[in-house]
Amino acid sequence: MTQGPFRDVPIACTLPTIAEAKAQVEKWQAFDADYVLSSERTDSELVVHYAKVDDSISRLRELVEVEQRCCAFVRWNIDENDSDLRLIARGSEEQLAALNVPTPQH
Repeated sequence: MTQGPFRDVPIACTLPTIAEAKAQVEKWQAFDADYVLSSERTDSELVVHYAKVDDSISRLRELVEVEQRCCAFVRWNIDENDSDLRLIARGSEEQLAALNVPTPQH
C-alpha cells in the first residue's frame, strides 16, 4: 500500500516526449558513470552516493530539477553536507522500483 503525501500521484514519467525521456536516462547514465560511488535502498528510501566536485553538484542539481517535474511521485533531495554528494529519493517501494535504479550489490 502506498503511503505518504504522494500516494495519489501516478507512477509515471511525465516528460512530454519519448525522446526527452531517453535523453534524461542517458544523462543519468553518463552522470552515474562519472561519479557514482555506492547506493543503498530500503522499502521507502534510495540513497545514492556520488563523488563531490563542482561538476557533480551542478549536474545532479540539473538532473533532479527535471526529475522533480517528471517523476513527482517520488520526493527528491540532494544532501551536500558530507564529504560525498548524496541523492535521496523517498517514496513507496513501488514508486522507488519505478525509477529502475539497480539494487546495490553487497
